[in-house]
Amino acid sequence: MNKMVKGAIATGVGVILLAGGGGTLATWNQANTASMGSVVAGDLNLAAGAGVWTNAAGTAIPKIADYKVVPGDTLTYTQPLTVTLTGNLMTAKLAVTGASAASGFGDNAVVSATTLTNSKNGKVLADTVLVPADSGVVTASTTFTFKKSTTSTDATKATVDLSGIGYKLEQQAPVSSNNQ
Repeated sequence: MNKMVKGAIATGVGVILLAGGGGTLATWNQANTASMGSVVAGDLNLAAGAGVWTNAAGTAIPKIADYKVVPGDTLTYTQPLTVTLTGNLMTAKLAVTGASAASGFGDNAVVSATTLTNSKNGKVLADTVLVPADSGVVTASTTFTFKKSTTSTDATKATVDLSGIGYKLEQQAPVSSNNQ
């Protein structure tokens, strides 16, 4: 083989080794952390205090199991709730759970919406959607109305177990939620 061919082959092998075979052709790079800091999760909590039942006359009912309702009567359950809401976009909805009038009295009883009163300032909260400023003690009142229009002896001796009634505080997702 002549010198020219040998030189061309050697040059070709050298170029191949440099280009992709671990040669010295390289690009520069560098990495660094972004120092973004940290984020802390908020909080949502609900703790119930002792509640009180009252009738249409405003009289406290010491033992609800012994009380006999009649058409036209109204029972109101009032209970202090300690609400904790922490978070920049935190909102939560308070709802009554386990209060189905259909179990026992059927259409003869109606469960009203719950009224919330801020215990700090006595202000009635317009909606059941709470924000962090509402944290603290909130008084919840729920009314059960037994219709006057009950005919004949409908629901006489009917029983409704009210012991399963409670409150649920559920976070409402921010408007810009990512739906995950």
